[in-house]
Order: sequence, then C-alpha cells, then structure tokens
Amino acid sequence: MKKRSVVFELTDREIRAFWFSVHPFRKQGHSSTAVTFDRLPIPTGVMEQGNVRDETILTDILSAYGAEHLGESQNVYLAVSLQQGYIRSYTLPWIPIRDRKSAISLLVDEEISIARSDLLFNYLVLAEEKHKDLHILLGATRKSLLSQVVYIFGEAGFKVTGVDFAFSSLGQSLGFEPNEDVLYLQGQCDSFQVALFRGAVPESVRSLNEQAEEWETEIRRFLLYYRTQHLDLNLKRLVWNGDSMSESLAQSLLTSKQVSSVEKAKLKNVPDAWSKILEENEGWAEVAIGYGMRVFARSPALNLWHQPSIIQSAERRSRAITLFLAAIFMMGTIAWYSLYQMAFPLQQETQKHSLQGTKIEAQAKQQEDLQVAWNKITRHTERVSDGMAQIQTMQALPGAELKLEQVMYKKGSMSLRGSAKDAKSVQNLISTLRIMGWEQPALTSYKLTSLDNVEFSLSAKHGLVRTENSTTALGEGE
Repeated sequence: MKKRSVVFELTDREIRAFWFSVHPFRKQGHSSTAVTFDRLPIPTGVMEQGNVRDETILTDILSAYGAEHLGESQNVYLAVSLQQGYIRSYTLPWIPIRDRKSAISLLVDEEISIARSDLLFNYLVLAEEKHKDLHILLGATRKSLLSQVVYIFGEAGFKVTGVDFAFSSLGQSLGFEPNEDVLYLQGQCDSFQVALFRGAVPESVRSLNEQAEEWETEIRRFLLYYRTQHLDLNLKRLVWNGDSMSESLAQSLLTSKQVSSVEKAKLKNVPDAWSKILEENEGWAEVAIGYGMRVFARSPALNLWHQPSIIQSAERRSRAITLFLAAIFMMGTIAWYSLYQMAFPLQQETQKHSLQGTKIEAQAKQQEDLQVAWNKITRHTERVSDGMAQIQTMQALPGAELKLEQVMYKKGSMSLRGSAKDAKSVQNLISTLRIMGWEQPALTSYKLTSLDNVEFSLSAKHGLVRTENSTTALGEGE
C-alpha cells in the first residue's frame, strides 16, 4: 500500500501544496505519476515575516483544503520561512556518534541566543572523516512559533512529521557546490527575496519591500555589508527565479560586476512525471518540489520538528501499550468471568457434595466410635458378668468355708457382704479378688461372732477381670 505525501510551503502571501506518492518498496528509477500542485492565497495581514497573526483565518483556509482530502493516509512535511530561524554549517573536530548529541547541544548554547525553553533545533551531518573532522548543518527556530504553525495544520487534519527551512531545502535541491558562494534572487510581481548561499546553506535571507527601482541599490548595500563582515566571501555566481523583473535585476547586477555569471534556477534530477508540474508553476513550485524530491529519495534531511516528534511518538507508543494492556486485562477479565459463570454451578455442586461427604464421613466416624464403645461395653459387661458369676460360685467350691449373702455392682464398684469360718478365709477372698483383676479390695466392716465366725463386708473397684486361676487361688487359701 502506498501512502500519499504532501509538502506545504508556508509564505506570507500563500500556501503551496505539492502532493505525491511514495511506494514503500519502490524499485530504483520508479517515480510517482500521481502528483498535484495547489496554491492557496492568504489574505494580507494573516502572516507577517513567518509569524501567524490570525490563527482563525489560517485554520479556516487549511480546514477547507483538508476537507477535499478526507480519508487519505498522509505524510505531511512543512517548509517554513527562515526569517524567524537560524541555520549555519560548522566544521568540528570528529566526534563519536554516542557523544555528538551532548557536544552539539553545547554548541547550540554557545551559538544560538534563543532561550532553551523556547528552542527547537536539529542537525544534519553533511560530511565526516573519522578521527579528523565533522561537517554539520545546524538549524534552529523558536518553539513557540513553530508549535503554533504545526498546531494549526494539525487542527485542519494535517499531522506534520517533518519541518525544514524553505531556502535550506531549495539550496540542496539546486545542487550548490559545498565550496561556492551563490546569490539567489526570487521574485514575482511585488514580492522579492534575496538569499546568500554558502554552499547549500542559506546564511542570510532578506525580503525587499522597497520600490522596484530601489531593489538593486538595496542588494548592493547588502553585499557590501556582508563582504566587510566575511572577508573570505567569494561571490561569483547569481541564480535567479521568477518573472522578467527578476531576470532584469540579475542582469543589472552582472553588468555592475557584483557577480561573474548569471543563470536561471533549475532543479536537478527531477522525475519526468514531476517536470510538467514544475513547468506549469515555474517560480512557485521549486521549494515544495525540491523538498518532495528529497523525501521521495529518502535522503537525510534537517527536521526542526524532530524533538517534538520523538516525544509524541513516545506518548503514542505509551498510550498504545496502555490500551493494549487494558484490552488484555479486559479480555482476561471477561474470560475469567465467563469461566467463573461456567464453574460456579460446578463449584456449588462440589461444595454440596463436599458437605455431604463430610457429613457422611462424620457419621461413619461416629458409627465407628459407637461400635468401638459398644464393643468395649460388651466386653466389659461380659467380663464383669463373668467376674460376678465367679464370685457367686466361689462359695460353692469344695472346702470353701465362705458364704456370700449379698453381691452388688454399681458404676464400676462392687460391694460384698457375707460370713466366713475364720479370718483367713476372708484374707483368701481378698487375694482372689486381686488375682481376678479387682482393684483396691478392702474391708468396709468386720465382726467376730460368738461362734467364732466372721461377718464381713468389703468393696473393690472394677479393673481387668480375669477368670483363670481363681479356683486355684481359693484352693491355695485352704
């Protein structure tokens, strides 16, 4: 997909727009044939020496023009007046790339009087010889002035990506040699400008507002002043562009030997498809087409809007990342909520089954505990019953001189009441109870009768009742 590009030249009298297309993967020698050139008049007083005096009118003019190009994908470039700017070439000791920004920043502080808070600058490397020297083009302008212009274009729908001085772009497009000094005259009707180029760099630009008959005198004064300030000036060539009045003035300067040669301005290496536009708009389209040629060829160029562009790109990238992360978060939230909605019934069912399982497990545990307790009680009852039965049968054993009248068992304690032939039989009974597993057997009462019999009562606590050897114990007692 190709993207249309437009170069605007902003002057005090009009806006000039050159439209062309740049293919992202164009082949060598390919040129865009879809080119147009438009001129938009600006009322007097809206622009003065590159300054915007009436934002509303200028915005309306651009907005009306932008409405004709709605929906087009655009790269927008702007050529502005040098009257409110600064441009110079410098030859510096060679500086490594990583240190150039800081070094040139120091040069800017030294050479340019604009306050840093209101300064936009950019530099272009013209030539360099490693470890020897570095030749750069340094351009600067006021941020307040350029931001105002870029803002107006933006309000009209034209987002500016590159800004250069009109004469700087023209000097490179005309192909001026690096070591030559050239006087350039540009005039149409009552508008006339003169620029002194040192190489491709326009070091001084003046607008001539006097009467036409005074223009030659004004130019001579300009050259005289400049020669006294720059003794190395070697001005021999004059290039003119415009109507017959410009040509006549150029010939007058040649006759007065201010220069050695005169020629008409001609852009070099213009694509064939663009030549017709240049011929039809001779004297008006050179700056815009020259700028467009450098964009089309992807040549390195001075961009005074480079610093704000970087900031805006970083802000756009930051916003894009923020929106992307927000979108991912929203998508994740929606996905999570959908899964949650799907999983919620299952979770409730799981919790329900979990509660039922816990209840069943508790019931099973309770059942098991009851079973264990019942088994214990059963075994305990059986043992107690067996023990009580053995105690009841002890008095029936042969040779047992013992009579139990009452045997009671309550809450783990047993009480006996009976009579015996003698005290030894009672002692044997207590020993037998211990053997059977009764704990702490003890007499609670003891009475010797007139017949030498013993009436007694005793108590014992339930322990581990054993039935074996009980008979033997009683036998041993005998």
